[in-house]
Amino acid sequence: MKKFFLFLTVCVFACMAWSCSDDDDKDTPISVNDLPVAAKNFISQFYSSDQVVIVTKEVDKANSSYEVKFKSGQEVEFDAAGAWTDVDAPTGKTIPTGIVPEIDQYVEQNFQSVGINEISRDSRGYEVDLLNGRELLFTLDFVFAGYGD
Repeated sequence: MKKFFLFLTVCVFACMAWSCSDDDDKDTPISVNDLPVAAKNFISQFYSSDQVVIVTKEVDKANSSYEVKFKSGQEVEFDAAGAWTDVDAPTGKTIPTGIVPEIDQYVEQNFQSVGINEISRDSRGYEVDLLNGRELLFTLDFVFAGYGD
């Protein structure tokens, strides 16, 4: 009888673990050529001298997105249409300038000699992480909205 209850307990935990798994999200390696045109243009404009290490496409219930990792350690995420959503450099390094010139200009004027380590964009605006650890928030119109966490 103890073996039956042990078996039953193991089955219950296995079913719980299986139901909690995220099988709806699939990360599939793809070729750079399989990226949307906008993403390929972004890469050629800002990362022409860097080597792509891996490109993955994530498909979930609602839509798809892409992640590109470069030899330099930089990473860029794109939405389904190929528009960038996140550009990230390794700790202590900066992302390429010119991605959002208005934000580059604000940072240069107000935080001289401090580069941008990461920038994210969503429907509310931009979040910028500086090399000195400061987090800046901007509206979609590039207006400084305050400091983040």
